[in-house]
Amino acid sequence: MKIAGVVLAGGQSSRYGQPKMFELFNGQPLYKNSLIALQKNQLQPLIIATNANLESKFVEDQIEMIIEKQPHQGPLSALQNILANFQNVEWFFIVASDMPYMNVDFVQTMLTYIDDRYDAIVPKQASRIQPLAALYRRSALPKANLLLQQNKRSMKVLLEQLRVRYVEFEEECSTFVNINTQLDWSQLDKKESTYE
Repeated sequence: MKIAGVVLAGGQSSRYGQPKMFELFNGQPLYKNSLIALQKNQLQPLIIATNANLESKFVEDQIEMIIEKQPHQGPLSALQNILANFQNVEWFFIVASDMPYMNVDFVQTMLTYIDDRYDAIVPKQASRIQPLAALYRRSALPKANLLLQQNKRSMKVLLEQLRVRYVEFEEECSTFVNINTQLDWSQLDKKESTYE
């Protein structure tokens, strides 16, 4: 069974003001945390989903790039594009590019839940789901196609229509921290410097 690792890195970063996935965290671009977590679990192929404006900024070997036909349409559109274009892959581990604490152990844990009875394996913290650190099966493609045809772009709405296995994580689990604003980034900086 083929399991791809995918970093979603095509967002506008409109609240941040510049492409946040290239900010340096622990000496490397932020998106690398997600990429390395997938890479170290031997997922193949490794894919970066981005837009034409950002493509040249990724300097990676042995990574497949998939470029959004219409940029900035959101993660559901990006997911649909990936599922449609990699037809020999059964499962896709999708991770956002702005998660500084994404790690190898989390990815490894999630992979143990793969089961053909489901179309998606999604982390959950209390009542909060984490659809951008989750596994999706190719079987989710018809529902994704339908929602986009109806101009619906919500990952939550997609999950409501799929067979989903939710995996519980503690509410304080830092793996799911993501960066949306400059304030998020400055708070992360402070947190890191207190650990040093």
